[in-house]
Parts: sequence; structure tokens; C-alpha cells
Amino acid sequence: MTTLFRAFGWLILLAGLAPLLMAVWVSFSPDSFLTPPVEAWSLKWYRRFADDSRWTAAAGRSLVVAVLSSGACVGLALLAVVSNRTGNRLLLPPAVLPPVAIGLGLLPALQRVGLWGTLGSVIVVHTAMGLPVAYLLFRSWAGERLAELELAARGLGANRWAVFLRVTLPVLRPAILAAVVVQFVLSWNEALVTVFLTTSKSETLPVVMWSQLRGSASPLVAVAAVVSATAGLVAVAVIARAFRRRG
Repeated sequence: MTTLFRAFGWLILLAGLAPLLMAVWVSFSPDSFLTPPVEAWSLKWYRRFADDSRWTAAAGRSLVVAVLSSGACVGLALLAVVSNRTGNRLLLPPAVLPPVAIGLGLLPALQRVGLWGTLGSVIVVHTAMGLPVAYLLFRSWAGERLAELELAARGLGANRWAVFLRVTLPVLRPAILAAVVVQFVLSWNEALVTVFLTTSKSETLPVVMWSQLRGSASPLVAVAAVVSATAGLVAVAVIARAFRRRG
């Protein structure tokens, strides 16, 4: 039975990787269409991606947004868990709202305050969308034991900062690492809300991919997909390595 479940797990993993493998294959196409190469392979679309300022700038913006929103998201979720006040009511609603509804709802508000089209608005919205995930990760990992350990530390004379640094952070460290990589990957690949918030000067990599797919799709999109997937896999690998070191 264990072997059967393991084989089923590998089958699901391979099915999930199939689109990525197809994108890698198509990215080496010498043609101008999304067709996989058979006889001749080419790196011209990778060179064109590197030489095109629109694609490289969008990738750089995606990296900035993903890094900053991950830090802000984890920090705010950690603050909500530590303060233990109204966390569920304030942080969970974005998790149940459709992305299109969030984008349409925020568009007029951001235009009114002058933030529409800026990278700051994308960072703020990505942070808000990731907060429920980070908060639930922290709450599920900590459970009741965090409150008990914090209470015990205070009973032994530790002040609030000592409890936070020596009890709360060590207990939540695995959840913090997991929240960082989850938010990074979610922000890096988010397009449905971001397309409402950006202009040509602030568009991220998924938004450029989306606009290219709607127009004349070329293997450039496959190259961008490979770059996007590679960044996500690297983030997961870094966090997995950090888990092994701390284990």
C-alpha cells in the first residue's frame, strides 16, 4: 500500500511538472510560434529575452515586489499572532474574495489616492493578499503550545522582548520560513489582480506574459515561464535547505 501511494504521489508530481517541461521544450524553438523544436534547437529566444528591456525590467520589478511583499507580509502576520488581537477578522477576508473582485474594487480607490500604476500599490496589495496564508501558517504551527511557553517564560521573569526573541521566534521559525517562500512564489506569479494595478512602467513579469499571450504569442512567453518557474524553484530549494540545516 505504501508503494502504491508513493507511486501515486510521483504520478501527481510528474503531471504537475508536465507544463513546465513543455515550456522548457518550446523555449528552445527556432520558430516564431509556440511549437516545440524537433530537429533544430535554438537559444535565440533566451537572447532576445535578455536583450529586451521590457521583459528584463518586468522580471526585476517582480523580484522587488516578491521580496518586499514577503517581508511585509510575514512581519505583519507575526505581529498579529503576537498581539493576538482581531487577527482573524482583519487578515482573513482577502482569502475568500475573488482576485478579479479585489482588483476591480481597489482600482478606483488607488486612482483617487494617486497610487495607481505605482510599484508601491502592487507591493501593498500583494502583502494584503498573502497575509491570510502567513497568518494561518503561524497559527496552525504554534497552536496552544506557543501561548503556554510564552506564559511560562513570563512566569520565570522574562520581559516581553526576551519572550519574543527566545520563545516566540524559535517556535515560529519553521512557519516563518514556509511563509516567506509561499508568499514569494504567490507574489512572483500573481497576475489577475496586478493587471488592474499596473501600467507599462510598473508591469510585472506575469502581466507582460499575460499581455503577450493575448496578442502575438511567441516562444518569448515560454522563456519567461521558464524564468518564472526557475525563480520559484530556487526559492523553494533555499527554504528546504534552511529547514534541513535547522533540523
